[in-house]
Amino acid sequence: MKKINLKTKGMHCTSCEMLVKDALEELPGVKEVSASHSSGVISVEFDESKTTKGDIIKIIKAEGYEVEK
Repeated sequence: MKKINLKTKGMHCTSCEMLVKDALEELPGVKEVSASHSSGVISVEFDESKTTKGDIIKIIKAEGYEVEK
């Protein structure tokens, strides 16, 4: 299992956190997701043999949020 923390822009409320969390939890191999609109950080623990960091970033962007590099 790998854990990553991604700095994001665009989350403004608890609903934003839940939207991203629900979408990421549908990815195969994702074990745990936490999102904080106040810090702008999304943490994801996942199985690298089933999904990638790139897949996670695509989902976050598809939900309308930016991922900082």
